Amino acid sequence: MPSPAALDRIDLALTALLLEDARRTNKELAARVGLAASSCHARVQRLVAEGVIEGFHAALDLRRLGLGLEAMISVRLVQQTAKLDELVARLANRAEVLQVYHVSGEEDLLVHVAVRDTDHLARLLKENLFAADEVRHVQTSVIFSHRRSFALPLES
Repeated sequence: MPSPAALDRIDLALTALLLEDARRTNKELAARVGLAASSCHARVQRLVAEGVIEGFHAALDLRRLGLGLEAMISVRLVQQTAKLDELVARLANRAEVLQVYHVSGEEDLLVHVAVRDTDHLARLLKENLFAADEVRHVQTSVIFSHRRSFALPLES
């Protein structure tokens, strides 16, 4: 994977434009960065091949999908062992789990979930975390709102 220094200003501009709106056409991207359409397409394909661009995703309104409650679940393990990978895989395979973060500090995992309601959340916790031998402590924080940044945190 290339280091940020290996990416030039056009690569960074393309990634920023796609982060902002992944549905931009190649023609629009090319015009915005001052490249021929064929050169722009080749650059985007290279960025994908090199893993700089991991994929193209849709941003969804989870409430409109019937998932009106989001939460961050902090998980502290009994100890970090090979079971950590098993637990992360088990959680990541749950449809309700949006993201799993392995973190430093007091907690070992942060799990971002989207569920229908508090009953659904309670069932998810009970079946997947409270009963897990490797889990010592669980704390749940309901998300009231969040804002996602579509800007790259790189200096220009």
